[in-house]
Amino acid sequence: MKFELEHLGVKYRGDLDAATSLAIGLDFDGPQPNHFGTAPASRQPLQFGDFVGNTQQGGCCNVDVIELIPHCNGTHTESAGHIVDDDVFVGSMASQAWYPAIVLTMQPVPARETKETYRPEFEPDDQVIGSQMLKQAFQQYASLRPSALIIRTLPNDGSKSSRVYDEQSKPPFFSIEAMRFINKMEIQHLLVDMPSVDRMYDDGLLTCHHVYWNVPEGTHRVTDDSWKDKTISEMIFVPDRIEDGFYLLNLQVPAFFTDAAPSRPILFPCQAV
Repeated sequence: MKFELEHLGVKYRGDLDAATSLAIGLDFDGPQPNHFGTAPASRQPLQFGDFVGNTQQGGCCNVDVIELIPHCNGTHTESAGHIVDDDVFVGSMASQAWYPAIVLTMQPVPARETKETYRPEFEPDDQVIGSQMLKQAFQQYASLRPSALIIRTLPNDGSKSSRVYDEQSKPPFFSIEAMRFINKMEIQHLLVDMPSVDRMYDDGLLTCHHVYWNVPEGTHRVTDDSWKDKTISEMIFVPDRIEDGFYLLNLQVPAFFTDAAPSRPILFPCQAV
């Protein structure tokens, strides 16, 4: 099915059948991505009384009880409710059908090679995405005024779909200056293939989360200046066949009254005509 739309006075055409999901499939019976050493996501048949929710066990239908931690067990989208006391529910976000989006591929660099900052201070083995590389990659797309930014990090192999992030496999993260640049570009939905925009072990500061939502550091309260309508999606996977450039994003988030939920970002290629 073909579609045509107009963005900033430019017409674009695309094919709905060419959509790509950026969500990592969550295999409850196989390898899964994992962050922070949490329990893997699991499922089991519902059982009460004489009822069993499994046809192979004699039940009339299949009814699973699912246990997971959205922040740690795979692709998820989170709201400012992740870091504040206030109720900011992710299920009320991403209400538009499509968002203009940019895909950028980044090669993280050793933090010691940059002049950028982080709180707490960088550690010797930290790998970061800095503001200068973001600016250089983003500048050719700035005039498109995307509201979604999708970051693919290198190397980009299939192990991201089942990688266990721990002391031996620390993911890269953003510098403070990089996150400030993202805010300057008025990005509303940030999607990354790391498990967090912050360092895995950061003394609980979540500095880049606070910068992104403009929540004062060291507090758990939104202010009149906080950006409560923005989201962060983490642990996505962007296949190599997806080239850097302009796309349309359909960010599918369930109507959960929670700070985070499993999500399914869908990317649609389109071309200016």
